[in-house]
Amino acid sequence: PRGALEIDDEGPPLGEAPPPLEVNDVDGRSVTLGGPGQGQLLMFVTPTCLICNEVLPAMRAVSSIGRFKPYVITDATTFEAQDSLRPKVGDTPVVADPSVPTAYTVPGTPYVVVVDDRGIVQAKGTVNNLEQVEGLIDTALKRIDLRTAELDPA
Repeated sequence: PRGALEIDDEGPPLGEAPPPLEVNDVDGRSVTLGGPGQGQLLMFVTPTCLICNEVLPAMRAVSSIGRFKPYVITDATTFEAQDSLRPKVGDTPVVADPSVPTAYTVPGTPYVVVVDDRGIVQAKGTVNNLEQVEGLIDTALKRIDLRTAELDPA
C-alpha cells in the first residue's frame, strides 16, 4: 500500500508547534494535546467512518510501543464517542471536542498527527490502514533522529 498522504497545506504545519490544548477526554479526565512532554500520536476520526473503524485498532498497538502517547479525537458528542469509539481503542484516551480538529486544521478523517516531545509536528497525513499509521510513526522518528544528529553531531 501507498504511504500516508502528507500534504503540506493540510493539517498543522510540519516543523511547527501548535498551541497546547487543555481538554477533557470522554471519561472526564483533563488532558493536554500538544505542547512539551511525551510525544503524542493524535488520530482524528469520525464514528460513522468505515475506514476510521478499520484504522482505530492501530491505537492499541501504538500505545504498547510507548514512544508516543496515543489519543483518539472526534468532533462527535461525548455519548457517541463513548458508545462507538471507546470499545475499539481500549485504554487510549478519547477526546470528543470539535475545537480540536479545527485547531489542527484537519481536512478529514481518518487523519493522524505525530508531535514530538517539544510539541512540534513531525508527521501528519490521511491514513487508510495500520501500515500507513506505522509509516507516519517511522517518518516522525526519522525526523526526530535527524534533528538530534544535527544538534549533537558527535
